[in-house]
Amino acid sequence: MDLNSPLLTALLFSAGMFSGFLISRYFNKRGKQSMKHNVTIAASSVSGRGAFASNKIMNGAVIERCPALEVTDKDIGGELLNYVFYGSRENSRLVVMGNGMLFNHSFTPNVAYYLEQTDIGHELILYALRDIEKGEELFYNYGDEWWATRQG
Repeated sequence: MDLNSPLLTALLFSAGMFSGFLISRYFNKRGKQSMKHNVTIAASSVSGRGAFASNKIMNGAVIERCPALEVTDKDIGGELLNYVFYGSRENSRLVVMGNGMLFNHSFTPNVAYYLEQTDIGHELILYALRDIEKGEELFYNYGDEWWATRQG
């Protein structure tokens, strides 16, 4: 067979496409099997809904990376005010996507968070302060400023 033949080119192209398909399926399947979903939302005995550990979570492990939208405090009102985080400026707030807005408060939290600026915007990183057992509710401390704005 001539190496410049259209038939050989088509066969090699098809073999490459099929190989790529098989390899991508293999890695996609492995990724889904190893991916851990750390958070389940369910009824909380503390307040309405809460976030719970779907698996055992080790001390220091990242529980969730939540994309966040930074808006001005004037954009937030009503019930939503109870679910946003303070932003990078005094008059800004973070609307956190994912499960980040549904963690309840505790003065003895098992979760903490920090804000990270990524190439595509802010992310709130939630991580374990200690080992957390499967089924345990996840709490972070809302902070004194949050409570001060809701007194009286």
